Amino acid sequence: MKGDEYADCDDVLFTHVPSGEVYSAPGGAGMYRQMTGPDGTALLQATGEYDTDSVTCLRQALADALDEGATCVRIDLTTITFGDVSLVDTLLHARNGAAGIVLAGPLPSHLRRLFELTGTTDLFHVEA
Repeated sequence: MKGDEYADCDDVLFTHVPSGEVYSAPGGAGMYRQMTGPDGTALLQATGEYDTDSVTCLRQALADALDEGATCVRIDLTTITFGDVSLVDTLLHARNGAAGIVLAGPLPSHLRRLFELTGTTDLFHVEA
């Protein structure tokens, strides 16, 4: 059920706002998804900490963008304060999906280091 009030969907709370959707998950992770534009690009803004328990809001926002017909998803990661391998795993799965994935930067140093440690730096297109 999408509306003006929060709804619970697999531990993800979301609400519809005039320009998109706002998602939140346990642990302080948050996501804003702007409605997909006429060019097929969906814009996502991630905030907070992303781990196994909280990455569900990113997964849900990505799924909703694809359901809406997005052909490219631009994800702003600049305000993520923590991310672990579950964040990388979710981004890798999205990268292998139907839409192109672009990471908006500059990436915080802890996320750059995470991509370096997991050997995934070159697998993503990062816009500075």
